[in-house]
Amino acid sequence: MDDEASFTEMLRQYFEPRGYAIDIAPDGEKGLELIKNNVYDVALLDLKMTGIKGDQIMVYMKSVIPDIKVIFISAYSDSGRTKKRLMSAGAYAFLEKPITSLKSLEDLVNKAMKDKEGA
Repeated sequence: MDDEASFTEMLRQYFEPRGYAIDIAPDGEKGLELIKNNVYDVALLDLKMTGIKGDQIMVYMKSVIPDIKVIFISAYSDSGRTKKRLMSAGAYAFLEKPITSLKSLEDLVNKAMKDKEGA
């Protein structure tokens, strides 16, 4: 979930041709709707979105799909305090925008899926 349409479209164009099934939510409300109707292995979330924030979405996701792996991708930076808070709350990873390598992101998604299977 991310409210930056150009960023989410870039993710779609990268991941779909590689065989990943993805859903995109432009805001927290749409994200909640998707979570209520689907089961996901990995979720990519922005922290700062219109409406419901990413950390609130993660709490809900974890209550519905406890073993989901949540990767935050955010331009928000505060010397690592938010990253530490999110990781303590159950996030799998926290990446700062701009993403410099979609291949590295794909590797992280694959690692998260393998860790989920091994859980």
